Amino acid sequence: MLDFTSALYLGTPRLSVPAGLALTTGYPAALQEPGWHRRVAAAVARRQGLETGLLAPSTLHLFWDVLTLAPAAAVIFVDEAMYPVGQWGASRALLRGLPVVAFAADNLPDLRRRLLTYRQQGRTPWLLTDGWRLAQGPAPLSAYLNLLRPDPRSVLLLDDTQAFGVVGAAPTPERPLGQGGGGTLPYLGLRGPGILSITSLAKGLGVPVAVLAGSRAWLARFGRHAATRVHSSPVSNWHAWAAGQALTRDAAGAGDQARHQLGRRIGELRAALAGWPLSGGWFPVQKLLLPTAGAVLCLQHYLEQRGVRALLLADARRPTVPQLAFCLRADHSAADVARLAGHLLAWAAAPPPPAPSSSNSLNSLRHEYDAQS
Repeated sequence: MLDFTSALYLGTPRLSVPAGLALTTGYPAALQEPGWHRRVAAAVARRQGLETGLLAPSTLHLFWDVLTLAPAAAVIFVDEAMYPVGQWGASRALLRGLPVVAFAADNLPDLRRRLLTYRQQGRTPWLLTDGWRLAQGPAPLSAYLNLLRPDPRSVLLLDDTQAFGVVGAAPTPERPLGQGGGGTLPYLGLRGPGILSITSLAKGLGVPVAVLAGSRAWLARFGRHAATRVHSSPVSNWHAWAAGQALTRDAAGAGDQARHQLGRRIGELRAALAGWPLSGGWFPVQKLLLPTAGAVLCLQHYLEQRGVRALLLADARRPTVPQLAFCLRADHSAADVARLAGHLLAWAAAPPPPAPSSSNSLNSLRHEYDAQS
């Protein structure tokens, strides 16, 4: 089966841990945290252009605690299309009694007006967003920073899980994903003291561990006040070691080579399907927008019958019509992409196949997958 459902964009990592490395210390991170754990997190932060970082078991742990650092006079602005874990973090602020305001990323004038209104009330804005949006590309982070800049206490908090390890600095037509794999911030050439980044390494590096990155002052404050570092298990030594090993291999050249290969696969698919309603730009998740749910389910069934697996994704703008998506990986070959494109072109040229049964359709929708999870 040719699989286009895995979000291991740079391919399946080959990682190991040394014999005798204890799985865990048994201590909460707030009491005792190995120095090499901090060095791994700092390496992630430096790649993003930020000062330092801390490891956590998941992005949920980090969002839960970071929003406790927002002052009592803060207002939380959250992109209405943000990945759910970030929105759960905003709910944590709501439980504290802070105002939480959803905004549309494509309506900057409205965001500017609402920021001004809350500033006039003496509130400090925190803005939560995904660094990279699967359909639209990078968020308008430069515009957000300009809107926040009048208040030096404001914070831009981004979830950069999708982009870290996949895109990097100085993208060019020859290397559209850039170099270094530092994520959205270096891709856009941005940095600043008011930026905090929450990033899972599960996508780009294939290690399910998360990092909070930002200024040393912010990270020191987080280390003193984060409740999950007291009441939750710390990152396991095995995950921390695997993350360090993945970062080392990536920095030694394997990462840029994989990103170059991945960019070629994306370009090949988009060239083969020129004129098709594909969204995703130069990102490995390519979404096919078809007019009806029936067409989407028929095409998914057609591909499965020919040994090709694709993803069903919910579309907030068209809740009754799912999207069919293909996650390209660096370990896909040119022949794999050509096979996928060939089946799609054949399906478009042939009469529509019989629709799958209603039970199959329901099962497909039950297995709907969010490519950011």
